[in-house]
Amino acid sequence: NIPQQSGFEYDSGEYILSIASPTSSLPQHHLSTCVAAALSNRSIVLYDTNSGQVTQRIDGVHDGPISEIHFFPWEYYGLGNDTISGNDGPGANNNHTPLIISASQDGTIKVFDIRSNRTSQAAIPMRLNLAKEQALSVSLGYGGTLAAVGTNKARISFFDLRYASGHNPSGNLMGSYVDSHTEEVTQVRFQTVQQPGNNVKKTVLATASEDGLLTIHDPSQPSEEAALLSVLNVGIPLRSVGFFGPAYEGAYALTGNETMSVWHWDSAQKVSDVGGYGLRGMLSDAVGNAGWKSAVASIGMNTDDAASAVEYLVGCTWSVIDEVSATSMQMPSVVSSPALHLLAGNSHGDGFVFRMDADQIKPIMHLKGGHKGCIRDFCWVNG
Repeated sequence: NIPQQSGFEYDSGEYILSIASPTSSLPQHHLSTCVAAALSNRSIVLYDTNSGQVTQRIDGVHDGPISEIHFFPWEYYGLGNDTISGNDGPGANNNHTPLIISASQDGTIKVFDIRSNRTSQAAIPMRLNLAKEQALSVSLGYGGTLAAVGTNKARISFFDLRYASGHNPSGNLMGSYVDSHTEEVTQVRFQTVQQPGNNVKKTVLATASEDGLLTIHDPSQPSEEAALLSVLNVGIPLRSVGFFGPAYEGAYALTGNETMSVWHWDSAQKVSDVGGYGLRGMLSDAVGNAGWKSAVASIGMNTDDAASAVEYLVGCTWSVIDEVSATSMQMPSVVSSPALHLLAGNSHGDGFVFRMDADQIKPIMHLKGGHKGCIRDFCWVNG
């Protein structure tokens, strides 16, 4: 739940469906104090992370539930005149990236400018073109100039967000991939990767579906067939996917059955099933073995039986996360390089962060006291 005025109370009855932070879109060492939350009442609320206070609310964003929100990447604001809000200079809002994109089950995708006094009116409205088509996920690629949208009609649609001759981006539908999946596309994710054997970088798109397939495309190619790079047959309906590794050569997949697998996407080879259907038990055992007695006690279990400390998987991040002593939970140790981390949780609102190395699963952080129910989304901000 999210409150009406403060991030430290639970009194509004509104549920958080998606969150986003502009910090991950800003240049290195630039931190924002803003976080955006898409709520079950179809509004988007911006919070100050230092005070927990609401700084802005955009009501009536969509006519249906909001599926996902993102801030635009910081480099987008150097691509054209700032004609969306009429302000002088691109990205003129301290350390905020001022544009938010939202996707909804009402079939629309909208861009909002949080600097504008008319935030209830979308700066760039977009709509899917099939009857009863729902936007289930959205991702921004190529510096924010292209939006990919996964839909319930087994399609991935692309919208043009390029500036042209000083005018606002058109938001025109450029085309759709229609053969990659046979069931609804649950998540789409752009990533800039380094090609094997050289230093050349390119943008690829991962798409996940209820059909159990994780596909990788190169959207710069002229056709869907030419764009297809890999098909990873996970075999279980997919909920969350993404990239990891020094060159983002790896892909992870989280399923609706609370399982996880990791892949080398270029060769379409599975690296690990990460415990298969026993993953939650492995994670729960790791929590118990780490000595987090408070974590076990807080959810009413005997400290000798932590078999269900972890009930579901939330998502992954390829990040540098300071490891915390499992016994004191106070003394961080230095971590010099990024790693794949998994956030998992339980119905009591506890969150557990695990470092997912090839040879071990290591619990590094217990997040407690912030929630009273299931954790739906997260974004990791390295300070």
